Order: sequence, then C-alpha cells, then structure tokens
Amino acid sequence: MGHTRWYFAFTVTALATAGLAVIHAKAPARLGSNSQGESFKFGGLRSFEIVPLETVSETSSNASIGDLNGDGNPDIVLVKGRHWQVTSRVFFGDGKGHFTPGPALPSKATKSYSASLADMTKSGHLDMVLSNDQPDPKLILLNDGKGNFSIGGTYGDPQWSTRNAAVGDLNGDGYPDIVVANREMTSYVCLNDGKLHFDCRPLEDSPSAATVAIADINGDGANDVIYACRDDCQSLVYFNDGKGNFTRKEPWGPPKSSTRAMAAGDFDGDGHLDVAACHEKLGCFVYLNDGKGNFGAGIQFQAPKALPYSMIAADLNHDHRPEIIVGYVEAPGVIYFNDGTGKKVSSNAVRRRQGRDLWHGGRRFEWRRMARCCGGAIRCAVLCDVQPAVPEMKAWGLRTLPDGHSLKAVPQG
Repeated sequence: MGHTRWYFAFTVTALATAGLAVIHAKAPARLGSNSQGESFKFGGLRSFEIVPLETVSETSSNASIGDLNGDGNPDIVLVKGRHWQVTSRVFFGDGKGHFTPGPALPSKATKSYSASLADMTKSGHLDMVLSNDQPDPKLILLNDGKGNFSIGGTYGDPQWSTRNAAVGDLNGDGYPDIVVANREMTSYVCLNDGKLHFDCRPLEDSPSAATVAIADINGDGANDVIYACRDDCQSLVYFNDGKGNFTRKEPWGPPKSSTRAMAAGDFDGDGHLDVAACHEKLGCFVYLNDGKGNFGAGIQFQAPKALPYSMIAADLNHDHRPEIIVGYVEAPGVIYFNDGTGKKVSSNAVRRRQGRDLWHGGRRFEWRRMARCCGGAIRCAVLCDVQPAVPEMKAWGLRTLPDGHSLKAVPQG
C-alpha cells in the first residue's frame, strides 16, 4: 500500500483565516474520561486545555509543528499575514506543553499563508517553505539545526496569488518538491534540484485553489497531487508517473464547488488514502478511494452551516483511525471522531443519533465542539483567527488534559 512520504516531523495544514494544530507528544495524554487501564470508548469525554502562545493581536493564518532546534521536542511556527504584511513567529517547546519565543525570522513582515516544514537540502534539519501572497516573494528559509533561519532562496513568481504550498518528493530524487496553490490563477508544481533551484510547471485545468495536498493515492509508490478547487470548479487528483509528470487526472467531489478545507487519510481502514473536504454551502464529505484513485459520491458528515476554512486529519484517541478536525469562521471548531467501520455507503440522509453522533450509510462520525475562546470568537479548532480590529483576540494552542478534566481557557494580557 502507498502512503505519502513525509519529510517533516509534523505538518499543520490550514488555510485562509483559520489554522489547525495537533501535537504528537512523546507520551501523549489519554483522551477521554476513561480511567487508567480502560480501553478507549467511542463517545467518551475528550478534553483539551487552551494554552496562549502570545498576548498580541495580529492576523494569524496557519501553524506548523516540528523539532526546529534539535532538542527532540516539537516546536511551533505561527504563520501570520494573509492579506496583510505581518511577521511570523517561532516558539520552542519544552515537551511539556510550554512554549517560549524563538529567534526572529529573516522573512520579516510578509503576507504569509503557510509554512511547510521539510529538509529541503538533506542537511538533516527542518527548513521552512513560506507561501506568500503577491507581491511578496515565496521564500525558503534554511535552518542551522538550532532554530536559527536564513533566507536560502525563492520559488515561483512573486506575482502569484499564493494561498498554500504542500511539500513532498514528486520526482523520486529524494529532495522535497513544492506544489503551489494559487487563488484565481493556475497552480504549479515546482521541482527542487536539491540546491533550491526550482523548475515550476503549471497544473492543467487548475483555475483557482486555496489548498493542495501531496499523497500516494493509487498506491504505486509515487506521490500524487490532490487539488481542491477554490471558486466554483472541479477538484482533481493529478497522478504522478514517478518522475514529476502529471498527465492523468481524475475528478473528485462536486463538479462545481468552493473548497478551502481538505485533508487526506485512510478513513475506512482499507489501506487506501481517502479525501475529506468541506465545500462552502454544500457541507462536509468523505470521498472513499477504491485504491486506483477513483472516488465515490461522498459521505456527508456535516450539513452546510458555518463557513469551513480549514481541516486536518489525525488520530487523536490512539485507535489507529484518523479523526477529522474542521475550523469554521465565527463558529467553534469541531472534531469528528471516526469509528472506522468502513461499512457500505448508502444514500441515507445524514441524521443525528444519540445526541451528537452523525450517521450516514452505516459510518459514524461523532462531533465535539471545541470551546469558544477570546470572548466567543474562535474560528478554528486550535488557533483563533486574530484580526487586528479585535484587540481582545489572541492566538491559542490546545493540549490534552488528564482524564476527567474539562476544556478551560484563561486569557492573558
């Protein structure tokens, strides 16, 4: 079976005004209200503690997690900007959920949307790939291994309206390449020669995107590109011939949709990577992969209510089944817990069962709202959208609490 070949410790995938983060700690706390020694019970209590990262009010757009200073503990890159030029920040973790500011980044104030972490030159250190909106250059920041970054190069065109950049080896040379999601213009694949020189090639029929992902969808050992259409067009999977050429593409999702929130994961446990996505005005769906890159009509797990902005798939309760975490605009973020049944999909409508469980076609996704923070203005599951016009809003992180504890938020500053 094929899966994405990752080049970083952990990536937080999030778009536009919302960011999602899940920390994989060395010894994660058990999620839920179960006592020690009990197995995980589906539908049990899951608790998170909100941890403020900073006290200033600025426009955060994303977050990435990885060991930046070589101490074995996960650190955070808090990405800022979007439509405004703001300076992104690095926070070093102590492995216990505490974070202190790291050195200033040389990128200074830019319109950044994401900062993918990957070893771009085989130095053994996690470097940073910044996706910056026009007219700012798209930057590669090199890490000295201690969390000090320097500008190592650029990729693409500063005039691209870039919203996101996914990183992975696309041509089999061992160096991470970049897929660039551009809004209202063509998206690109940029191949890395190992010396930070990039050969950028357009993706056919990619009129507008805000998010992309890299994953081996058909199990042939080569990473493919999952393209989510941002503005009323068809989302696609571009299949890789193993050399970075994408001559075959297949549709997934509705013929016309606007999608910012998308993630890949094996949601039904068949060994093939599936796609989850939330489409504006249509709702959230899981699209199951038959192993050859063909996707069904989709299993709806959320009706169109709040505006979805970001998504990530991660196993939060250690049952080897990825959950789906969705960040919404002006609404609490939601975690959809997956029971992993993988039963046959039917045309039954989504209905609520047993309080807040969502069922469709025999597959169940339980949802739990994350608590509102910053005076009820949370826009995502983990990091509040921080608008300059709302000074009481700050950036937050979430960490798990011991069994039986509840979510709590303690504003600072």
